[in-house]
Amino acid sequence: MGAAVVVVFAPSAPALLRSALVDDSALILRGMAAAVEAPFAEPLEALLSHGAAVRVMTLVGFTALLYDHLVTLTDEVNLIWNSRKGVVSTIFLLNRYCIPVILALDVYESFGNAAASISFCKAWTIVQGYLTIMSYISIHAIVAWRLYAIFNGKRWVAWVLWIAGFLNFAVSAGITTASLIPTITNLRPYHHACVGSAPSYIWSIWLPSVVFETLLFGLTITAMFYQGQRRSLTSLSLLLYRDGMLYFVAVTFCSLFSLMTWALAGPDLLGLARYFALAMVNISGGRLVLNLKAYAASRTPDDDLTWDVSPSRFSRATPIGIRFVDARTDSTGGDDGVSGTGTEPFDLEMYAI
Repeated sequence: MGAAVVVVFAPSAPALLRSALVDDSALILRGMAAAVEAPFAEPLEALLSHGAAVRVMTLVGFTALLYDHLVTLTDEVNLIWNSRKGVVSTIFLLNRYCIPVILALDVYESFGNAAASISFCKAWTIVQGYLTIMSYISIHAIVAWRLYAIFNGKRWVAWVLWIAGFLNFAVSAGITTASLIPTITNLRPYHHACVGSAPSYIWSIWLPSVVFETLLFGLTITAMFYQGQRRSLTSLSLLLYRDGMLYFVAVTFCSLFSLMTWALAGPDLLGLARYFALAMVNISGGRLVLNLKAYAASRTPDDDLTWDVSPSRFSRATPIGIRFVDARTDSTGGDDGVSGTGTEPFDLEMYAI
């Protein structure tokens, strides 16, 4: 009966070839699935598609980060390397050169054979998790110092920022540690990636960052509102407000994108937002530092500012001291904590009043 069917319904040669190729592909996929137990419930075809999406987003973030490095390289040399070093410059340089290495290893993990051993998967997952937290916290610290300067060093602002920053770090580190323990236990290599079962609460890792960024944005809007009412806005404060708002929009979008992806998508899509968000946050944080330092190094005089020393552009030996208005000596007699006319120096490197 089988021979008769073949004779009567004999397909053409191209059709036979296509049929053979499809059958071979199906056999290969089934053989791969049988040889390696899939760590997720999705079929192998879906896992491969999700893995491709994660690799694309990782490459997009990595490419954007490298492009930003190239276009700001001259500013980095002039404003960072040829200027006085301090805490902010150190944070800037650490993020600028450590994060590309992290993303490069992630790209190599996705496209190469780095994730071929369980020991690599476990060690790299732990290191990467805590380095990501430190990168976010360090950039948040820069934004908090800017906000402290905008409020002219008010004590209550310092207490709010210190407490909120500590809680942000402690909760983020705690959730990360609690999530890594069960993840590391079942972690193993699978199709050029380190995969394992993630706990259901892993999405909450992004909550402290979202809350802290919202607090910073709210305080920034409050400071801008008070300064606008008193008509004491300066070109420097407008720069701080502009960059702060752009940073909030970019970082909050990335954090919420990551939170929603980790909460609603499957564990095989955890990398879809993480690497892209890490790159975008570092680009935004780096531009905050470079824009403010470029403003400080500008030759253009500003009547709102008093320069301690007449600066030459990108000078190595020129310490920049800008004096903010001080609310305690303002003619209106108000004490809203945002700037008036005083002699308190605002240091552009340390962001200290």
